[in-house]
Amino acid sequence: MTDAVVPIVSPSGAAAWASPLALTVFYDIHCPYSDRVLGWLDELQPGLVETTFRAFPLEQVNHDPTAASWRIWDQPLDYEHYRGRPQRRSLRALLAITLLGTFAPREVTEQFRLAVSHARHSGHLDVSQPALLLELAAGAGADAVALATRFEDPGALAAARDRLRQDWEAARAEYEIFGVPTLQVAGRPPFYLRLERTPQGGAATALLETIRDLPERLPQVLELKVPERVAHAAP
Repeated sequence: MTDAVVPIVSPSGAAAWASPLALTVFYDIHCPYSDRVLGWLDELQPGLVETTFRAFPLEQVNHDPTAASWRIWDQPLDYEHYRGRPQRRSLRALLAITLLGTFAPREVTEQFRLAVSHARHSGHLDVSQPALLLELAAGAGADAVALATRFEDPGALAAARDRLRQDWEAARAEYEIFGVPTLQVAGRPPFYLRLERTPQGGAATALLETIRDLPERLPQVLELKVPERVAHAAP
């Protein structure tokens, strides 16, 4: 039995395309722009996009972008942050998301990823703490005991670490992705996306339409950037 094709409807009400958009998202839980993209994807109606999430820890690229002498996936869970900021350690949270994905339903894993990101950025919490991660997993509908057990399983933990390595290498191999969130529509070069805010409702769908249609509308464009706003001092 094949999955039903869900027509995607534009904000104007017209059908824009007839199959979900295959999208790969490179993200980091310590990046506020990643948090906005995760929120945007959660805002979309079911069936509009098929998303593959791949971790790209900024801690790695900031510490050792070549991953020649320091690799986050090889570190102990209590490693020292390179700037002495233990609350900015991302390894445990990324491993928790990866481990959860090995046994929990996809939608539960996605809600857990979103909950971890929101806890970091909206709640200003330390997502390197094991108890908080288990609490967030339970809140997302996952079996927190099963997650804790997998952290104690050397084989499961080694596989999760290797998945982080694979995600990193996928990001750096062909295009040398430098930051997050970076998005890639199947068969097209990736692009770095920074949102000023999380789009809601029709604006969320409109952004998805734009991302899908831009290569056809502007095939000659290789790169498009919007300058930063200048912060003027008050008189």
